[in-house]
Amino acid sequence: MFLKYNLPGIIWALFILILLGLPASDFPETSFLNIPNLDKIVHGGLFLVFVFLMAIGFYKQNSFSFINKNAVRLSITIGIIYGGITEILQGSVFTERTSDIFDLLADIAGCVIGFLLFCLLRNLNWKNKCFKGKRNNF
Repeated sequence: MFLKYNLPGIIWALFILILLGLPASDFPETSFLNIPNLDKIVHGGLFLVFVFLMAIGFYKQNSFSFINKNAVRLSITIGIIYGGITEILQGSVFTERTSDIFDLLADIAGCVIGFLLFCLLRNLNWKNKCFKGKRNNF
């Protein structure tokens, strides 16, 4: 059950790792891509989807009650940690990539927005249900 509901989040995490690990020279140079701060928007969007998918998967799975009860907290925490790890990898392992604190801040912003989107779409009282881990069907 855990893998069934969390496979989209796992696949998205791998997609993020591959995309953020590609050398900068692999991206085409077009006027469309010269939008100011486009890379920050991309970082935020990637992590928004990541946290959203994880929150859904954690919330729907019933194999591990701790994960289910703390789905939102765990998904945002894992998202932020994963964002930090990808930035460290960009600065130390991936070629033609650099680590950037503003990319990490965009990752964190995406995580928060993904969390808020999950709560909004669940039509939950975020203060009482999202943070306290009460389960409802998605």
